[in-house]
Amino acid sequence: MPEMPEVETIARALRKAIIGKCVSRVELSGLSLRRPIADTLETALSGRTVRRIHRRGKYLIAEMDPVAFWLIHLGMSGRILYHPQTAERARHTHAAVRFTDASELHYRDHRRFGLMAAYEVPRLGDIPEVRGLGLDPLEPGFDAVWLHRELRKSRQAIKSFLLDQRKIAGLGNIYVCEALFQARVRPQRRCCTITRHEAAALVHAIVRVLRQAIRNRGTSFSDFLDSDGNLGVQQNYLRVFQRAGQKCRRCRSVIRRLHQGNRSSFFCPGCQT
Repeated sequence: MPEMPEVETIARALRKAIIGKCVSRVELSGLSLRRPIADTLETALSGRTVRRIHRRGKYLIAEMDPVAFWLIHLGMSGRILYHPQTAERARHTHAAVRFTDASELHYRDHRRFGLMAAYEVPRLGDIPEVRGLGLDPLEPGFDAVWLHRELRKSRQAIKSFLLDQRKIAGLGNIYVCEALFQARVRPQRRCCTITRHEAAALVHAIVRVLRQAIRNRGTSFSDFLDSDGNLGVQQNYLRVFQRAGQKCRRCRSVIRRLHQGNRSSFFCPGCQT
């Protein structure tokens, strides 16, 4: 599933590719994603110009002129691909947005858990999906004081807390596993047992892991491609994720895998004591 670094990678590419372009046409497959793509999407986007590209958590948001917001979530397998000229619709293309210069943006999603919608509202914060998001770990306010205060209120496992988009927006399974490893905290630890020092280490680890992944253009195991169709390389730098049974590069203990909820957690029993 694309997480925040993958979405940020796409956002940065789209800022170069489509800002200033005017939508001329929208073609839909007619199939539903996480929920049906509204038939009014073409009416909402056509004739509007892309003014800015935002990222909030795992959401891509194009701010349009006249004022409207075009919201995209990649779900588990979604891909946004930019074509500098009119291109053939590949299989599983559920939306093709054409601009007046004949360039196109295609949304592909074979699992169809993604989301695409347009909101004619005055402010970004008026979008329901955005309004419910927690702090972005790469924006001001995400610090050890805030995190430790929030952790003291909860008895849930630290990994579950970090994955809750209502608390911290953008983290997913890959980078939570990696950040917990960097901070030497086991994924099963109850939040209320995390010390102030550990909270500071965790904030540092989260920011470090995310920034490294963005520099490496995201993690590509199977589905993720950037908007130019290129793979990321962060998978070459992962320390624990999907490395169960292999030796830790730091302490040589064998990395373990456990199930938490509907996800697998990977950790080093030697480093994460």
